Amino acid sequence: MGLLQEVDNVSEVVTAENIEEQIESSGFRAVLGHRDFARLWSGQLVSNIGTAISSLALMFYAFSLTGSAMAMAILAMVQTIPVVIFAGFVGVYVDQWNRKKIMVASDIVRAITILLIPLTIHFPTFLPTIYWVYILTFIYATANAWFFPARSAAIPNLVEGDELVAANSLSQMTFQVVQLVVPPVGGILVAILAPDYFFAFAITAMTFTFSAFALRGIKTNLIPTRADLESESLRSQIIQGGRFVAGNAILSFLFVFAMMLAGSSGILNALLMPYFDGELGLGPTQIGLVLSAGAATGALTAVYFSRKKDLDKPLYIVATAGLLAGFAIFAMVLAFDLVTVMLSWAMIGAVDVMLNIPLTVLMQELVSDELRGRVFALLNVAFTAVQVLGMGIGGLWAEAVGSTGPPLIGAAIAMVFVSLIGFAAVSGFKLHSRLPQKVIEVDEKVEVEVIVEAHA
Repeated sequence: MGLLQEVDNVSEVVTAENIEEQIESSGFRAVLGHRDFARLWSGQLVSNIGTAISSLALMFYAFSLTGSAMAMAILAMVQTIPVVIFAGFVGVYVDQWNRKKIMVASDIVRAITILLIPLTIHFPTFLPTIYWVYILTFIYATANAWFFPARSAAIPNLVEGDELVAANSLSQMTFQVVQLVVPPVGGILVAILAPDYFFAFAITAMTFTFSAFALRGIKTNLIPTRADLESESLRSQIIQGGRFVAGNAILSFLFVFAMMLAGSSGILNALLMPYFDGELGLGPTQIGLVLSAGAATGALTAVYFSRKKDLDKPLYIVATAGLLAGFAIFAMVLAFDLVTVMLSWAMIGAVDVMLNIPLTVLMQELVSDELRGRVFALLNVAFTAVQVLGMGIGGLWAEAVGSTGPPLIGAAIAMVFVSLIGFAAVSGFKLHSRLPQKVIEVDEKVEVEVIVEAHA
């Protein structure tokens, strides 16, 4: 059980009027008031739009080359494997190099590779065209493996500490809104631009170029504040990040909980389209409506969180999200018409954001700047590796029983079980007492905010 350490120096003295002003200035408007964060966000918004378009174009382009379901499965693996292979040591360099330069370089690499993909039909024929697509997609995914840990690690340097919830909520909302609006438009665009889809890929390349220019304008120093560790081996620095996680009860809980949910997430992702199409007989338009329902509730959930400066009992929020996700998958398997499927997926969209925001904010708050890149990268590796394993299990299970229903029900049961264990762990180990806490003391008419830290 943690003991509160007294702090002699008051971090901030504010009047009741000032507190009201701070509350009014919270949310999306406040974080976008930071010029450098606004640049990061604008780049994300534009590049997300391009990514949504190119994802459809890549799927149709690759399928047009082969007509093979196995080729599509390999393409999905190629987009995932770089995270498992590279993200561990990428985190080391994210904690050494200028994170702005990493993001800019990643955007440039992504722009070039995505533009080259539709040109592979003109590449040398000593390799089949689809192999060139795999190679370029692998390079593109590797650039993603560099970009996202650097971006997550940089956000705390661009906003105030009490704005992390709003900043991450805005990022989640942006992604969800793009997923809500762009795929239908992108689908029409991709259909018009068949069969080579060059213009669709070119649009995405331009969005990454825009993002790179926006990021170049960031003035905040994004070089990690760390001692010179060049003499240490790559392996020892990765281990240092792992030891930091293992030595922190909150981070250890988040890692284990996320990894335990990842298996069920992998089953859901692998079987979602076969279930919608094969089991329920939904057409493309209906599937689009279902996915849009999830994006809409995800965006609304992000807006709700954006109004909060602090999250009360964040670990319980994380565990509740897993529990609700399990119930939502149960409801989806039992769905009997389009409306019930949409309602089920709408809940999944909301709990996805409900899980991601507190998890990301806690990691940004608990991990020091010099370790943040490694910790985010390690979580990415661990989660993705277990998720890929879940995909394999789900596919084999569905093939063995001849139906997607049983593995989906298994995923739902696993999520509920893991979430109940999560609640028990948070309560039993009193994990919330180990979080940094804010105490408001009132002395006559002056309200004083004192920052205290709980120590194990």
